[in-house]
Amino acid sequence: MANLIPVSYKLLKGMNESLILDIIRKMGPISRADIAKETNLTPPTVTNIVNKLIEEGVVVEYKVGESNGGRPPVLIKINPEFMTIIIVHISTNNLHEYTLDAELNRKSEQTHSIKGLKEQEVLELLMSTLDKAIKESPNNISGIGIVVRGPVKTKEGISVFAPNIGWRNVPLKAMIEEKFEIPTYIMNDVRAMAWGEFQMGKAKEVENMIFLKVGYGIGSAILINGRLYIGNNDSAGEIGHTTIDVAGPKCSCGNYGCFEALASEKALVNLVVKSIKEGNDSIVYQMAKGILDSVTPEMIYEAAKLNDKLAINSLETIGRYLGIGIANIINTFNPELILIGGGIVQGRSFFEDIMRETTKKRAFENSYSSCSIAFAELGDNATLIGAANMVMDEVL
Repeated sequence: MANLIPVSYKLLKGMNESLILDIIRKMGPISRADIAKETNLTPPTVTNIVNKLIEEGVVVEYKVGESNGGRPPVLIKINPEFMTIIIVHISTNNLHEYTLDAELNRKSEQTHSIKGLKEQEVLELLMSTLDKAIKESPNNISGIGIVVRGPVKTKEGISVFAPNIGWRNVPLKAMIEEKFEIPTYIMNDVRAMAWGEFQMGKAKEVENMIFLKVGYGIGSAILINGRLYIGNNDSAGEIGHTTIDVAGPKCSCGNYGCFEALASEKALVNLVVKSIKEGNDSIVYQMAKGILDSVTPEMIYEAAKLNDKLAINSLETIGRYLGIGIANIINTFNPELILIGGGIVQGRSFFEDIMRETTKKRAFENSYSSCSIAFAELGDNATLIGAANMVMDEVL
């Protein structure tokens, strides 16, 4: 594995170099004076290190900034050609590959459907996609990030269980590094999305946040003091499987009344289908052409926009359960921000008021008053941004 980077930039170049590079990467274009303020290093130290990074082609002098009375500062930013990385996001039905430069500009990308593929076939598709991307890249690849659904062992790089594929305990990191000799990092999709929001989205200015991805399931990521909290054995964040109603519907995990079973898009679909079967009218039935197994959340959102009473009432019910779950989170974690992403955001206008009202009633006033509730806006792009930053944090 001769091509594998044996040590991090931090160890290879020193802590100060790594610190300054991290500031330039995340805050650039930035002046030498502002780097000194952010790092608490002396201006001469910053100047010497930045000049060295320029000589090595790691950063570049970008442009002259605005003057605050003295000589206009020269702004520094990362050299986009310094590094090329590959991110593969395996979503519910597709495998997306992105080749990115050091500024996270997309240099190339591929998308392949994984619908109907068996576990081994998805693995073979992953390997062939990586092989193609690596061969077609004009630059050496510094790192690879693989984003999967379900729990992962981050350090070991193992996909513990990917529910959309059926993988169990697949050692992706070891397999990819053995084949391509490139440092590889495996990450959970919700944590990657949360990290992307923390880097460039609604969570950019906070240190303590709970991110909820509400789609067909409910996943979460916990950010404490600006760091992802993963728990004792990488299992933190299973908020979707906390109990909301012991007499509630059965969850996919086998328990009854889980947050996910009551407030997810799957719960929304189940609620609408059950109501239609009980004889309630809804244009969702016509949208599904009478085939209730084909009802989707998107149909329900569209029906609500058309003032369908059943769709609106169902979304309000989901909002009420979301409020209960969010109140529990606020009482437990006392975060600065709860950020909601995922498909459920499409129905926001129909459930947000009742969600906030329920949360306010059930959360402790002191914790509620200091917590903001917001909706993510980066979408799937947050996953890409988060995964890319995770890879670069590791490589650098």
